[in-house]
Amino acid sequence: KRLGSRTEFRSYLSNRRCTSSNSEPMASQQLRGFAWLLVLQVASADYWDGQCTACPASLYQSKHCTKGGTLLGERGCGALNVFCEGHCSDPDESPEAQPDDLYWDGQCKPCPADLYQSQHCAAGGVLVGSRPCGTANAYCEGQCTKPQDNGAPAPTFYWDDQCTACPANLYADKHCLQGGELVGEQACGPTGALCEGKCRAPQSSPAPAPTLYWDGQCTPCPASLYDHCSKGGKLVSERGCGFMNIYCEGRCELPAEAPEPADWIIVGAGASGCTAAAALADAGEDVLVLERGPSDLDVPETQQADTWPGVVNSDANQEIRWTDGTWGSVAKVLGGGTEINGGLYIEEEPDFLKNMFGDDLDLDAFYGSSKWVAEKLTTPLQPSTYGSEYAAALADMGVGAADPKPELRMSSNSSWVAYSTINTTASGWPRRGAAVLLHERSGMKNLRFFTSFQVMRVNFDGTKSTGVSVKTAEGRTVNIQARKGVILAAGAIFTPQLLQVSGIGDQSLLGELGVKTVVENPAVGQNFVDRNVLSFGVWASQVMPLFIGYAMAANTSMGLTLESEGWGKVASGFALASLALVEPNQRTEALRGFLTPLLTGPLADIMNSMIQLVALHHQTYSRGTVTAKSTDASQAPEVTANYFKDERDLENQFKAMEALFKIVESESLQKLVNPSEFHGTSKIVPVYLSCLGNQASKDSAKAVVLPCLPPDGSDKETYYEYFKKTVVSSYHYFGTAAHGSVVEGPDFKVKGIDNLHVVDASIFPNPTRVNPQGTIMAMGHYIASRLADQQRRLHSEVHI
Repeated sequence: KRLGSRTEFRSYLSNRRCTSSNSEPMASQQLRGFAWLLVLQVASADYWDGQCTACPASLYQSKHCTKGGTLLGERGCGALNVFCEGHCSDPDESPEAQPDDLYWDGQCKPCPADLYQSQHCAAGGVLVGSRPCGTANAYCEGQCTKPQDNGAPAPTFYWDDQCTACPANLYADKHCLQGGELVGEQACGPTGALCEGKCRAPQSSPAPAPTLYWDGQCTPCPASLYDHCSKGGKLVSERGCGFMNIYCEGRCELPAEAPEPADWIIVGAGASGCTAAAALADAGEDVLVLERGPSDLDVPETQQADTWPGVVNSDANQEIRWTDGTWGSVAKVLGGGTEINGGLYIEEEPDFLKNMFGDDLDLDAFYGSSKWVAEKLTTPLQPSTYGSEYAAALADMGVGAADPKPELRMSSNSSWVAYSTINTTASGWPRRGAAVLLHERSGMKNLRFFTSFQVMRVNFDGTKSTGVSVKTAEGRTVNIQARKGVILAAGAIFTPQLLQVSGIGDQSLLGELGVKTVVENPAVGQNFVDRNVLSFGVWASQVMPLFIGYAMAANTSMGLTLESEGWGKVASGFALASLALVEPNQRTEALRGFLTPLLTGPLADIMNSMIQLVALHHQTYSRGTVTAKSTDASQAPEVTANYFKDERDLENQFKAMEALFKIVESESLQKLVNPSEFHGTSKIVPVYLSCLGNQASKDSAKAVVLPCLPPDGSDKETYYEYFKKTVVSSYHYFGTAAHGSVVEGPDFKVKGIDNLHVVDASIFPNPTRVNPQGTIMAMGHYIASRLADQQRRLHSEVHI
């Protein structure tokens, strides 16, 4: 179930070119070995922390690694060695916050603290530990990272005056009626036996809130059985009144006012929506951004690297199962995918963009926008022990330099060190996603950004966009007017759906939905690309801190971009998100529930010792569709990727496998991934994890790989079936409102419609050859800057 010997590789990789290590001069081999020792001596400044706690040390992490770094292991200490001392990584290579950047939150809640995360770290930051508190130390106080300086005002709190049974969190739907999240409680009621909720207001622009009032009607209890709310609205709670408070007065809610109109309404506060909003607001335009999910600041997992990729399984993300059986992932949070991805920010090359968009794209202005975004949000990834070895492995296979330099733009036939929106130079590795651009402008009077606002459709006067219909946070549907235009930035899944439910799409689909046709365009929702990717989880003999990337390489002859991540909880996080350990038709929610305790329990040590080797395809030939299933835009559309429908994608996947095998076999990585020390697990595991068992043969194997590989000597057709059964979503989606077929011109206007533009990844006819975040963010800023320039010119012409 593992990679076989080099000879066995030749038996089924008939076209593969292998180079014997004997071809390298002896002096070069000795120099390489000496360099490896130097790297270990210089970069591996790990230490024993001198903290002797109960075992296992992992249950007492807040007491370990007091100088910083990641807890890597333990050893016996104390009397009879029955206690555990922690083994910690070099703090400079670790995502954990330094001790000076942590605080105790003063919230004494039931244990364990991580089950009550919403009630901890109310002042911001991420819960990273706990300590005993309260009577008999039976409760837990949370330890939190200090919130990063992202320009946002400090969170605001209020007591909601809703007196319910205790604990308040069991009655969350009765609390925080003016918005926000329940974070605490206090005694209320005649005897103090009930609970009032403490709420943290949404960390976005203040949206119009419902009006609450006590109605002065003192009736028998419960109030719901009697007439209340004489001034209108609905009854939401009650309180004691009259003699000895044995009667009830009603509390009523009047609906919020509709939001004020704006010059521009941006639908979706993701990678392109946030940058577009910043460009327009900086130009003096009045902007309203509508995001269907919560603020990133209300989902702590979005704020730093250490919670990646587990953040994919949080409230910041929506998982959608394609008709192919695979699970896709669409961000549902302020900042969009930039708050849940791995952070890589890479520019595409000019010729590639020119081939896609022709003269409609002003390359100088586009790269000006890209530079602006990069300067605001990114830093180069920092070197590490594994980062240097991976760079050397790329050099071993002839696709890069052993010592690559930081570059913002990709190099199509070389390697480079990537920039990232995760700052690996700062304590705690904070994330600076696109939402930062909104938070930094939260004081601007011409910019509003509302969260938990679901846009249901675009409104038209004939073929002119006039605004949007929105379901507000409290569930009301209201219309908001756009004086100058609507900009769609909802992504390659939800932008085509929104066009379809608004009356722009294939005539037959619109008829099935019962939607009046505004413009017929059968290309809407077609050309869907979920980029082909091949990813191997490879067991490593050394435990290291979370690695989120360093060197990358692209090669046009292979048609691949190569990158790597590892350790932390990368392998288990992606396994739970994709469920790709089994074939697509078995990837059910029930399986996720079964895998979670398995991968985070008995197999955690193995899973957390894995690196990920990733090959991104430059071209994906198979195309799919995105189709609205109803007029309810909050319901996910039907998505079909059609993986490998075009057999050229299978052939390219085989080439990607060859490339990853070469990396695994490289001298630089064999020191780390050779399975000679792998003992497997003695636990009974499902067949799809059989290669992790301690009985599996490892004779002549080069590595332990997940998903488990076919037997050595398998032919190409067997591997083709393997690719189909282990296919995963790349989370890189493109093409469903493509330039040339759905949008047109230099302003990326929807064909046949005035005042409606698209700025997200759906406009790209083909996938970028690198992680698309940087290109999408730059595109949003670029198009919005053009629209603002147009408005300035029009204003000048009117005054002339």
